[in-house]
Formats: sequence, structure tokens, C-alpha cells
Amino acid sequence: MAKTKKFGWFIIACFFLTACNGSKTNPEKEGPPNIIFILADDMSYRDLSCYGQKRYETPNLDALAATGIRFNQAYAAAPECAPSRGCLMTGLHTGHGPIRMNSSARGQDHLYPADQTIAEHLKTVGYRTGFTGKWGIGLPGTPGVPYQQGFDYSFGYYDQGRAHTFIPYYLWENDQRIFYPENDGFDMKRRYDYRGNKAQNTYDDQGKLYIEELADPYDYTYSQNAIEAATFKFLDQNNPTQTGDPFFLYFAPQLPHGPVIVDELGPMIGPDSVEQVTREWAAMVLQLDHFVGDLVTKLKAEDLYDNTIIFFASDNGYSMCGYTERGNGPDWPDDPWLKNKGPFKGGKFSVLEGGIRVPFFVSWPAKYQAAVYEEPVWLPDFFPTALELAGHQGLDYTIDGKSLLPLLEGRPEDFQSHEYLYFSKGPEQAVRMGPWKAYRKSPQEKLELYRIIKDSYMEENVAETQPQVVAQIEAIISKSHEPHEWYRNPNESWEDFQKKRAKAVETGNTMPRFKPNSSEELPWRK
Repeated sequence: MAKTKKFGWFIIACFFLTACNGSKTNPEKEGPPNIIFILADDMSYRDLSCYGQKRYETPNLDALAATGIRFNQAYAAAPECAPSRGCLMTGLHTGHGPIRMNSSARGQDHLYPADQTIAEHLKTVGYRTGFTGKWGIGLPGTPGVPYQQGFDYSFGYYDQGRAHTFIPYYLWENDQRIFYPENDGFDMKRRYDYRGNKAQNTYDDQGKLYIEELADPYDYTYSQNAIEAATFKFLDQNNPTQTGDPFFLYFAPQLPHGPVIVDELGPMIGPDSVEQVTREWAAMVLQLDHFVGDLVTKLKAEDLYDNTIIFFASDNGYSMCGYTERGNGPDWPDDPWLKNKGPFKGGKFSVLEGGIRVPFFVSWPAKYQAAVYEEPVWLPDFFPTALELAGHQGLDYTIDGKSLLPLLEGRPEDFQSHEYLYFSKGPEQAVRMGPWKAYRKSPQEKLELYRIIKDSYMEENVAETQPQVVAQIEAIISKSHEPHEWYRNPNESWEDFQKKRAKAVETGNTMPRFKPNSSEELPWRK
């Protein structure tokens, strides 16, 4: 969707507009809240104990969910990393947004200067903005990097290929690379080998990661520790008690994306009867939970917690513990020990429920009372919600998200439900409309229709008995996808997409493709 980057006239809100029923906030501290969005990477619906995980507990995330507003029917914007992140940042779904899939005909594509992100809008009303973690929607050297898309500070992985490693040669801090020569020699290729679910990492008797191919097996930098340190650095340098300005922090850890590896197994050091890749996945979830606990502790210690709203979600659904060898494609069998997939069909890379249903909750206990909703919501809803929280005057263009503020404030009667949610990945398309979930593998196949409230596994196709609903959803699909020059549109064949790739090569429009820890020139090798 081509747009001119203009923001119209905005006002800076001097105080937060409306207090909800039962507000517990001290009026003297009211004002535009600090906003934190934590986006887990590949986290499954039942990876958290508050969503039904039985093998371990995630007390810190559970506490946020218990004191906040939890959504049981929440969706990512797409079944894979890049488009979901692009939709979160722009408030547009994959039929309208600038990022449609992980790769276009050009390669890993990026945001453009005309694309408007939530960070850019929040800056217009006085917010200081920071990103830490995995970006995935703008390679270094393109206008899509976070520090050119509204973020005052950015640290981590800008391209999603390099983000497959947790033992990096370097990470980006704004436009500079931070090198980790101690990680040189890490065998990244080996970590992609999941044949037979074979464990590819070594841990000592205390559960500490031991990387035998390094000069010192214990001397390495685990990327999440560096990202978490950068997160605290941003908070220290942008503390509202010192600056007078609220902050927006977009914290997007790699955890628990595969290939699985963790610096400490912690409670997942056993049992040995459970496959190590499964225990590593669980340990990665627990590490994220531990950091969230540290984050909340810091906010409370610095008297920021009561005026900070925290959003938590995942970028897509079940990924089978970082792509084990139990299967592939839309079947994605559940992990036999964790059972973390949720009651859904399919998984990552498919717009079936398993690929797009995610945990999602919002916590601001000083302001909002705890609640649980069955209302279908999705990641694009964050954009307008954050604008309203910040006192932003409004947009001069249309987005696909809806502000969740009525639900957060305990006014569900004032929330105008989504008419529908639209999802796509290449030829695959899906629509969630009220109690219905419609799906088709390609425009050449008949639309399938399910009563998703009662049939979460999508076992009974009722399309033939609901022709009016089918016709309504087909009309929605036909108007929801604007053609894109470089991504594969639903009506395009694989051969059509290959022609786009050829055009990208012929016109010099291809993007570089990076592998994690690729053997480029590094300063310590000179």
C-alpha cells in the first residue's frame, strides 16, 4: 500500500485521557504511560503455564497475565516472523502492509520511508523510542532498519537470517556493529541438523552450555544476554523521572526460536528420558520468563511500574520446538512431552489456526482491572491502542487494527468488534469472522468453513450448509488483498512468482541473503 509519509496535526497529551472504572492510579502520577511491547519469537499457545503448560511454570509472565487483560482468542498477523512484525509496526494486515511474507521475489524485503510505524507516530507526541532484539523487516543498509523507522535507539539483529544464531559474531547497535570475537568458531551449520531429533549442543553437569569447538568452551556471548543488557541500557538512559518524557520500548527477543540452544538449562537439566531439544525449548521459554521478572523488578525499583503498560504476545503460532524432525508442513504434530501446541490444526507457515493463534495479554494493574476476554483480537490492534494511550490525535489514513482501550478499561460494550480478520501467505488465505473460520489453500480450491468456537481442530467443514456465509467471506477475501509488485499474491502461481524473481535479478532489485555467522571479513581475522 503506497502512502505518503505525513502525520497531519497532532497534539501532545499532557495527561492520560480517561481513567477506567476501579482505577488505582495516584492522580498525581497520571500522564501518558510508558509503553512496552514484548514480542516472543515462535512461542506456542501453550508454552506459558497461564495458557495451560503443565511441565513447568512461568511465574513472571503468569503474574502479568493474572493482573492484566488476557485474550484467549488472539491472533498473530501472519504465520511467520517478518510479516507479523511488519503488521505490528504498521497496523496493517498482510493484504495491505509492506511486508507480506518472510521473503519476496527480491529476497528479505524491508520497510520503506513512506511506511509509517508506531514508533514514528509516538515520537510526534513526545515519546522516546527503543528497539532491542530481532527486527526482521529491514536489512542493514536499507531504509527499513529500526533507527530509520522511528526508533531513537536500536540493538540486536536487523535481518532474520542472522537471528537464527544465539552465538553471534556481532550484533548491531544503531548503525554500528558490536563484535564478539570470542564466538568465532561456533559451528552454526551443525545446529540445523535435526535428523532423528539428535541433540546438537553439550551441557555440563550443572546444565551450563559447553561449546567444545571454541578455544574456551565457557567463554562466549549468548545473544539474549547482550540484548537484555541493551534493554536495560535504554531504560537507564531514557528514564522518565530524569528526562520528563515517556518511553516506548519494543523488546523482541529471539526466544524461543530455533535452532534451540540456551546458555543454561536450569530446571530443564532433566529428565534425561525427554529429548534434549524439547528441554532446550522449555529452558528458552523459562529464560524469557526470568528476564521479564527482572524487567518488572527494575520498573518497580525505579518507580516506573505504576505508569507503564506492558503488552505481551508471540509473532506466530506453534513451530514444533524449533523445527524438530517429527514432521513438517501443516500437520506439525504436537510435542509429546510439552503438549504446547494448543487445540489447533496446523502450525507455523500456515494460516490454519495452529500457525496464527498466540498468547496475548496486557498488564497495567495500577490502572486496569484484571479480565479475560474471548473477543478475537490480533497484533495490528496494538498500533491504534498505543496511539490512544499516548494521547495521539489520530491518523489521516486507514489501518486494519482497532483500539483495544475499551476492553482494557473494562468497557466491552463500547468495543466495536472486528468485522473480520484477514490472513494470507502466498496463495493461502484465511478469514476469522465472528464464530467462523474460513480457509483455502489457494484461490483454485473451494473455501472451507468451520465453526471455530466449537471446532478448533477444524474437523467439520460446513461450507455446503452455509452458502450465505461462504459468499460473504469470499467477498471479504476478494477486497482484502491489494496486489504487491514483489511478493507472491494469492492468485499467482509458482511460475508467476519465478518470473518476478527473474525480473528482480534483471532490474538489479535483489536483496542480499545472509546466513548466521557467515564467513565475511571480520576485524580480528585481518
